[in-house]
Amino acid sequence: MLKKIVTRNIRFAVFLAVTIVLSLVGCSNSTTTYSNDESGIITGSLLEAANSNIIATSDSGEYLIPVDSYGRFSSSLPVGVYSLSYRSSTNDKLILTNKKIIIVNNVTISVVDAELVPQPQILYVNVPVIGANSAIIEWETDIESDGYVEYGTNELYGVQTYVSTEQTKQHRIQITGLMSDTTYHFRVVASRHHLDTTTFISSDYTLTTNNY
Repeated sequence: MLKKIVTRNIRFAVFLAVTIVLSLVGCSNSTTTYSNDESGIITGSLLEAANSNIIATSDSGEYLIPVDSYGRFSSSLPVGVYSLSYRSSTNDKLILTNKKIIIVNNVTISVVDAELVPQPQILYVNVPVIGANSAIIEWETDIESDGYVEYGTNELYGVQTYVSTEQTKQHRIQITGLMSDTTYHFRVVASRHHLDTTTFISSDYTLTTNNY
């Protein structure tokens, strides 16, 4: 039985080939089913996720797909576009497949292998230097990553400043063109290779520029 859950969109790179095979089939007794008039079957093998769950995420929600001790899984899902992930049992990281899976009505999608990407975690955020019109923001991630800073005069932010595309754990960026004596909200967005599915967003932070 699929269980609907709420998680964050939360990656040690393991690169494998992805093969998706489409074939028209019906539901079998060994398949976990989801009650929906328009649904398809996803089956496959992902040894890294053995004895855990595959997490299928779409605009309609997130669903748990049980995986057996051999890494095999088979479940029905509502029609839609999904990304797949699983939570590592060794370090509690969310590992994501770098592919989109399309579930079509009455069609079985067989995922033979998947290209996996770990999601970075932000360990700390620091503002070591604040001037009247600029500030330096630093942060560290647990794995090598890229990322950027979103900032603005409120929590809607509105401005993005990108760092280098180089994958690294230590990040440092200078924001310029700020107004003096003004409080700014900012947050850090970390990712792997700028993939939307690997982004980790920090909490909201504030800084106040000097008045001279």
